[in-house]
Order: sequence, then C-alpha cells, then structure tokens
Amino acid sequence: MWTSLLEAIRRRLGARPESRLTEAGLAKGMKVADIGAGYGFFAFPAAEVVGEEGIVYAVEPNPRRAEEISKRAEERGVKNLRVLIAPVEELGEMISSGEVELVMSMSSFHHFEDTRRALLEMKRIAKPGGLIYIRDIKAGRLFKHGSDSEEFRNVISVQFPAAEFEESSGYLVARIRLG
Repeated sequence: MWTSLLEAIRRRLGARPESRLTEAGLAKGMKVADIGAGYGFFAFPAAEVVGEEGIVYAVEPNPRRAEEISKRAEERGVKNLRVLIAPVEELGEMISSGEVELVMSMSSFHHFEDTRRALLEMKRIAKPGGLIYIRDIKAGRLFKHGSDSEEFRNVISVQFPAAEFEESSGYLVARIRLG
C-alpha cells in the first residue's frame, strides 16, 4: 500500500527520468509529445536526448506549470522544447496529425478529464508506426490517488485492443504500437 507513495517520494528526491525515457523508446532526432508535462521533469531530459534534430512538445493544461517550463527552457537555452498550454483532449491543431513518433504520458493519465477523448487525441498526433507510452501511478488501498489497475486496462483496451500492459513498483504501464 505504501509503494505508490514511496515511488512518488523517490521520484521527487532525485530519481533520474532517463531510464523511463529509455523504456518509452525515446531516441535522438525524434519528435515527442510529453502529455501532462507538469514542471518538465521528463520534458527537459527528453529534449536533451532528442537533440537539435528533434522536438519535444510539453503539453500542460496548468498555465502556471507551463509558464515555469517556458521560463526554465529560456534560462537554459533549450531551443527544441515547445510548451503547449492545453489539456490533451483539446490539442486541436497545436500538434498536427501524425506529427510525433512518441506520445508519452508519465503519471498524468489519472488526471485526464475524458480518457476516451485523450486516447483518441494521442492516437491522432502519433505517426503510423509510432508509440503511445502511458505510465501512471497505481491507486493504492490507503492512498486512492492514481489509476485503478482494472479500469486502466479496460479504458485503454477499448481503444487499443493490442495494447501491452505491465505493473511494477506502484505503476501501471501501457505500450500502444500504432500500425
């Protein structure tokens, strides 16, 4: 029951996001969308990995968090990071259809207002042959914050029957390869 809380604390006390980005398949030159980017915990390392040839879209609905990412990107001289203030369900043409090779959502899926619409929008912006990688906090018995395992699988499976799932260290993971 404490696994989710301990993982969250570990993440905030110096856990390195690079291993999660490697799990997600991030590589040099890619275009990637970080859905629910928060304060940029994954967006900044992703921008470094994809390099000058790549682009990272940091999609964050909270204007305060998005502004913080923009400010830090400017201070650090990060040129390949684009901050978009919008919920994933309302991206519209901010990211073109089929534009990114990787759509990732790290610990934000349980915050989506409409998971069905969010998944469809993630599919729309991903290139054919691309990957949607969702890693979310697993809700515990004591701390309910996060996604319920069964609901997580069911919601995603309706849109993506071939999705691959795993559970580990208080997290739920879905890998969706697009043909």
